[in-house]
Amino acid sequence: MRSFFLGFISLFLFFEDAAANVWVNRIRAFEQSGLPFFYNSAVQKKIDTLLLNQKNKTSVMAGRQTVFQPYIDKARQIYGLPWFIQYLPASNTGLETRYTDGDGCTGIWPLNFSVGKKYGLKQNSILDERRSVTASSYAACHYIKDLQAIYKDWSKTILAFRIGAVRLNQAIRQADNSLKIEDIYEQLSSTEKSHVVDFYATLAVMHHLSDVGITKENFPVLNADTASVFCLIPIAFFEEKTGISSAELLQLNPEFKSNVIPWFGEPATFHIPAEKRRGYEKVRDSLCLMIQIKNNPPIIYDTIITVKDSITYIDIKPRGERGIEPTDNNSDNTNSGSSGSGKSTPAVPSKVWVIYKIKPGDGFYTLSDVFDCTITEMKSWNGIRNNVLRAGSVIRFYVPYGKKKYYEQINWMNTAQKRNIANKD
Repeated sequence: MRSFFLGFISLFLFFEDAAANVWVNRIRAFEQSGLPFFYNSAVQKKIDTLLLNQKNKTSVMAGRQTVFQPYIDKARQIYGLPWFIQYLPASNTGLETRYTDGDGCTGIWPLNFSVGKKYGLKQNSILDERRSVTASSYAACHYIKDLQAIYKDWSKTILAFRIGAVRLNQAIRQADNSLKIEDIYEQLSSTEKSHVVDFYATLAVMHHLSDVGITKENFPVLNADTASVFCLIPIAFFEEKTGISSAELLQLNPEFKSNVIPWFGEPATFHIPAEKRRGYEKVRDSLCLMIQIKNNPPIIYDTIITVKDSITYIDIKPRGERGIEPTDNNSDNTNSGSSGSGKSTPAVPSKVWVIYKIKPGDGFYTLSDVFDCTITEMKSWNGIRNNVLRAGSVIRFYVPYGKKKYYEQINWMNTAQKRNIANKD
């Protein structure tokens, strides 16, 4: 009985080793494409986890890969990167467009703020192009090309992409200046090691998906078309006027961070469902006008004719600002135009939105003083979550209706004039 049990264990270990050898050979084959060989027990453990496909995670990732790969491949080919780079986002984030780690890196690759800024991605309180599949793929591939020019080794380039060149160089020095990925790996933290392990394991499984019996989960995606706007538009207002739901808009534009469609003084492009393009075209040119009318409704004037002591008084006032009218025995002779019917009239809005374009030198304290609001209100109105104002971006202020023109003129003031107003308050 004991010999039978030992024989069973030996047989089990034999098949386990045979399965591991299969993956060793598959990973070694990547050397033909220029990727240095790397394999250890941690890689095999990650491969086994992916093959279990718990909660369909591997199938979902494979489905997203099918949808996002054309965008990734286009950027990859432009920058002359090898085919296996297409699986780097899958290993890093599972291709989650809104993924964000503890260091603030975000998007499918993901990218940190400084890298996004260096490679031309817009990042502010209402827009973050690091979450855009298309824009971030171009920035990431450009960055990878620059790293490869430094390290001339794909395993180190891929590691530097995730942990940064400074940290990689430190690990190389700690490894007695060894350039072997195995030696560098031993100097990494557990989190840093996982980036190497995840890439090699994900690459192996995704590349051999058809051989392991894992089917791709259908990833629902809308057929998209490009659209543009010429002003800042709240998403709720956009949904009301176009019939394109906020859910559809946010699915197609994960880079949107706030409840508005961004605009920075130039036509802003974004994606809408292709089948709703025709309907959108019908209202596109009037959206900004409708927003302006909603924020600044036209003033309706009434001619007020009052007779008192046989004297006729004629006055013209905005509807809703007529106040208390004189009354006497001759009040039956009063003719107040359309308001004579006795129907209530809408009041003029007490406050309206004013758009302001941030200039170099602007700060929260100065702008809050100039626009007579608190910094908290300023941040709340614009969805600002940090203490950064970027020159060229657009924000808005909720100001008294009667001082609208005064606040609009601040757009044309220089820094000294604004600070002078702030100092007087």
